[in-house]
Amino acid sequence: MSPEPARLPAATIATFAGATVLPMPCAGDPACGVIDRHGRPVAAARTRLSGNRVTPDPAPPAGPVTPLPGRWLFAGVGRHHFGHFMMEAAPRLWALDHLGEAPDGILLIPMAGRDIAAVLRRRLAPLLEGLAQGLPVHLVERPTQADEVIVPSQGFGHLDWSHGIPEARRYMRRHVSAIAPARGADKLYVSRRRLKNEARPVPHEHRIERWMSQAGFEIFHPERHPVPDQIARYRAARVIVGPDGSAFHLAAFAMPRGARVGLIQRRTRQPVFDAIARQITSFAGADLWTTAALSQTPAPDPEDGPENGTGTVPPDLERLRADLRSAGFL
Repeated sequence: MSPEPARLPAATIATFAGATVLPMPCAGDPACGVIDRHGRPVAAARTRLSGNRVTPDPAPPAGPVTPLPGRWLFAGVGRHHFGHFMMEAAPRLWALDHLGEAPDGILLIPMAGRDIAAVLRRRLAPLLEGLAQGLPVHLVERPTQADEVIVPSQGFGHLDWSHGIPEARRYMRRHVSAIAPARGADKLYVSRRRLKNEARPVPHEHRIERWMSQAGFEIFHPERHPVPDQIARYRAARVIVGPDGSAFHLAAFAMPRGARVGLIQRRTRQPVFDAIARQITSFAGADLWTTAALSQTPAPDPEDGPENGTGTVPPDLERLRADLRSAGFL
């Protein structure tokens, strides 16, 4: 893939007449983006993916190109994974608040090999509709030439881009909050326990949930709720605790400014954890507290006792409980 960009780019918006948007050729080749009418790649259309990767510039199409009348804003890459969708498909939408005239719609390149259309229908439609301000979204699945393509710079992204440019921070806070009014508990524990097929689960999370519930926290499993309900809960909560993960991308856009946040590190990948923490403080101005008590803890052995909390409490879990008490959460 293209080399890592040095830093988050400043806010820019460029318009290209007769530009062509090119999808990924296949699952093993992520080259995609925009070329101008002369066949030259538009550098600002490269999308930063996870792991410091950047989509390679696409080659000019060898076959026919589908015409698309109108003026369209290029949004980036759409993945089925919630966190990646937030960090790769939403970061250019800030430009919608800085155009003299609304475009005809949004262009989104699906991640090759994934049915992003189905994910949009089932889960992400309210989120994308709110962030796109109701504009139609066109999935670019074949080379497509529009009358005009608007290419904003990517306003935030993975790792050291997580803090975002001011324009993107304002945009995401305003438009995510507009999707649903605040509704829910004042204290929220955001759990990963019911996620399916997730790498690096949180050890002994049944026990943590019980402790947090006893301390007055509502136990919240965001994947069991529609996106507007998730936003409503995050907007209402003044105190949010949970293990790092994709839920905190959305929470950072929706939680009250200055909310108290307790972030439990579950990853050995320190840069990923630090990026999520930085996004929370940058977008929400949160009062952030972190603990690494469980960052090296392996998944529990079934022979150590059932996960309902009746077995011996391991030392790392005792450390977490002490940390949470010291911080005032328990």
